[in-house]
Amino acid sequence: MLCGTWSLPDWPSSANPVSASTVLPVDLGDGVQLAATTAADAVEAFEIVDAERHRLREWLPWVDDTVDVETERAFLTSIEQVNAVGTGLHATIRCDGELAGLVGVRLDGLHACAEVGYWLGERWVGRGVMTRAVAAMIDLAFGELGIHRVELLAATENVRSRAIAERLGMTFEGIRREAEELARGFVDLAMYSILAQDWPDRERPNL
Repeated sequence: MLCGTWSLPDWPSSANPVSASTVLPVDLGDGVQLAATTAADAVEAFEIVDAERHRLREWLPWVDDTVDVETERAFLTSIEQVNAVGTGLHATIRCDGELAGLVGVRLDGLHACAEVGYWLGERWVGRGVMTRAVAAMIDLAFGELGIHRVELLAATENVRSRAIAERLGMTFEGIRREAEELARGFVDLAMYSILAQDWPDRERPNL
């Protein structure tokens, strides 16, 4: 599953910081676990990106710039630092111990808002893994992180990513015109959101 995740760490945050080590790992059952992302994940992550470059670059703007393991390691080092100080929360998705993808929330503590982003290797697509991972990150955002609003942005043609937002009961708010540049040019983004007060009362999907 693909969503436009970020090439930079996270927005400044004025919220009470929560280190990833205090809330992760999370066991999602059926051999799926969320663990705090670290630079040690670089080789496994790059192997998937490199092998699936053509598929991933359709929706992810950073793929063409991820040219080798060292580039991946440098990015994950920055993510590890973000996790440590609590200005964002980023997790590695592992299926039966094997790296399957990444999911994270980028925090804007000043406005008690977060944006979720993710990618998943093709072998694990269609199993409900990413829906469960995103739901777990939203749980953490509204719980331990004290966030009020979570947003999800996906290219309007990215049907699989939009389905995750809709499956989780997020509200479609409209289109941001040509808001992201992908390999083929600028694309429109569909914006979804959910508020803290809406999350506990929703009927969770059968995952």
